[in-house]
Amino acid sequence: MRYDLVVVGGGIVGIATAYRFQARHPAARILVLEKEQALARHQSGHNSGVIHAGVYYAPGSLKAKLCRKGAQMMKDFCRENEIVYEQCGKLIVATDEAERQRLAGLRERAVANGIPFSEVSGADLRIREPLIRGVEALFFPESAI
Repeated sequence: MRYDLVVVGGGIVGIATAYRFQARHPAARILVLEKEQALARHQSGHNSGVIHAGVYYAPGSLKAKLCRKGAQMMKDFCRENEIVYEQCGKLIVATDEAERQRLAGLRERAVANGIPFSEVSGADLRIREPLIRGVEALFFPESAI
């Protein structure tokens, strides 16, 4: 048989490549080669399933840019294909003064990368999540699961 595209590996990157190629070339014949009995049996099948906001990446970096774009693309894909996801946001909590300094660094990155967030005081944190013990937190509403 002849194929227009052969994809080696049935993880998220391989399947996404095949999917996007098929969308752009509907008549194309595509073959996905996977050594396992099912798709996504390695790294793709063991990730946390989080759609990240991109707060950890260096300002202006390609990783920061692509994380934001990829997150939006994933949400669009889920909506278009009626796949449920939860826009629950993410709390990053400082439990002591040393972590408060690290949180300040994340705050700077978020501002530089244009990532929406809100600051949560220790008192507000206890109201929001009574079992969390922290001195301060940042809430990133664009993170999802």
